[in-house]
Amino acid sequence: MKNIKLFLIPSVLFLILFSILFISLTSSKQNYIEPSSFPSFEMSDLNGKTINNDFLFAGEYKIMNVWATWCVNCKLEHGFLMSLKESQIKIIGLNYKDNKLKAKKWLDQYGNPYWISIFDPDGNLGMELGVSGAPETYLLNKENEIIQKH
Repeated sequence: MKNIKLFLIPSVLFLILFSILFISLTSSKQNYIEPSSFPSFEMSDLNGKTINNDFLFAGEYKIMNVWATWCVNCKLEHGFLMSLKESQIKIIGLNYKDNKLKAKKWLDQYGNPYWISIFDPDGNLGMELGVSGAPETYLLNKENEIIQKH
């Protein structure tokens, strides 16, 4: 009888912990955020062309993807971004805390899914957006507001 109790207690604890882990991994998580204005900026793209808010937002929804050559997961999601480009979805890239030459070479090698890629070598625009790392993706509405973050 004592051996059964010794076996039962760890088994029940394991089942409880497994259930909690399973529920947390399979539950849908909402990345909803309160709509917030996109920060004003004037920076250059990877080709040296000066861009600002007025250039990027022409009254349509867009996706902004934060990426860098040093980001392993950016390479993993790159194929998906290329398929979005084929679907005519405009993706704005934010090259975050990176080297411009390495970034241009990376896009030449793997393909360029971006309509335009803002060069943010010091991470200033990323900091204003609240970027915690790469990759991150933002959905922008027609009013220059960030309405979703993933």
